[in-house]
Amino acid sequence: MSNNNIFNNFAAAFESAVEDDDWSRLEKYLAEDATYLNVGGPDPKSEGREEVIKFLKEDVKNTDKRFDTRTLIAITEPKVEGDRLSRRWRCIYTLAGAPDLVVEGEARYQFENDLIKEIEEEVTTDSMRNLGVWIEKYGEKMHA
Repeated sequence: MSNNNIFNNFAAAFESAVEDDDWSRLEKYLAEDATYLNVGGPDPKSEGREEVIKFLKEDVKNTDKRFDTRTLIAITEPKVEGDRLSRRWRCIYTLAGAPDLVVEGEARYQFENDLIKEIEEEVTTDSMRNLGVWIEKYGEKMHA
């Protein structure tokens, strides 16, 4: 299976997990020693398939689920170079009584033996700044 197909299947499984909280469906796409890093973010690097899945689940719970809706949009098509794939994205969060929060970044994946070995997410500097301002003004409106 091509890395692009693996990525697309993983992305679809992730979106399904966001909806129904069945995170086990991600296991088949991740190497046992997979890693996840939010580049420049406050989160530590997650190491190992189970820790990566645990982090993703908690991140969705602590962020995405605290809004009324979340819409993820691909800004670019996946770019494949050898065993690496990258894609720029935009996520729009809506919450009653607050303006939309728009966050943009890039996701980078490294593959090994038809599995995802490494995931790096990097939010743009402007998005990080806007996120801080938004949280300061509207954070108390977020769902618990």
